[in-house]
Amino acid sequence: MTLLPLKLLFLISELITFVVFHIIGYRKKVVYNNLTKSFPNYNSEKIKFIARKYYRHMSVMMVENIYLRFVSDTRFKPRLIIENKQIFDQLFEKKKNIVVMLAHFGNWEFAAGLSKLLPYKGAAVYKELSSPVFDKIYYDIRSRLGVLPIEMKEVFRKVYQLNLEQEPFMLFMVADQAPVQSENAHWINFLNQPANVFLGSEKLAKKFDLPVVYIELMRVKKGVYRVKPTLITDSPQQTKPFEITETYFSLLEQSIKNAPRYWLWSHRRWKHQPDLTSASGA
Repeated sequence: MTLLPLKLLFLISELITFVVFHIIGYRKKVVYNNLTKSFPNYNSEKIKFIARKYYRHMSVMMVENIYLRFVSDTRFKPRLIIENKQIFDQLFEKKKNIVVMLAHFGNWEFAAGLSKLLPYKGAAVYKELSSPVFDKIYYDIRSRLGVLPIEMKEVFRKVYQLNLEQEPFMLFMVADQAPVQSENAHWINFLNQPANVFLGSEKLAKKFDLPVVYIELMRVKKGVYRVKPTLITDSPQQTKPFEITETYFSLLEQSIKNAPRYWLWSHRRWKHQPDLTSASGA
């Protein structure tokens, strides 16, 4: 358990919101620019309203993650509600290992807790953070929730090993961040803007013939999330090029439009622009 009660942590989150939004103004320009371009029909007041809600959400998420570091399994399990659980059950009955594609939406750290509620072994792809302190904190959270963290550069080798084991696994991949310009990316239209996207999840699913499930993590109330899974494909090797990736982003875009406050607007998602002579997508 944390040294402070959860209700007190949530009160502290209000103070964090005030400091980060009103005093520091953390990446305010990035947030407002991203929102304005993503929702061109929204007026300035609505953009400001969403931005305030976003900063409040991020502050709550910070204290939720402190709680995750110490919470017991008994106290955690009621805080993650699975909708349409039969999607996972049916894949498990077929002894299918699966790729779970999620995003920086809701509190993505809660997703690791699915391995506490489902019969799957959990593994999560991550990129080492520049700060060793924060890298260890989030590594510990995922490990604490029963997930094997896999560094991005090791993912194909580790998945090959997991695929040889008898225990079915689910591989969590947060797939909405922007690749670096030098990487071989695919371009799509995402939230009214050209966006370069990772193809790693799709390549992995096709290579190992892993069904792909998109999950939306929507906050029910502070510290409680609803997981809504959508099956993208149970036959990845039969899909067209980019079909898995584009379906994922289409589902994510709808999630964001339904509840824009819960996506990571402070990320410089559109910092790269396509080279129109070589872009592979829209």
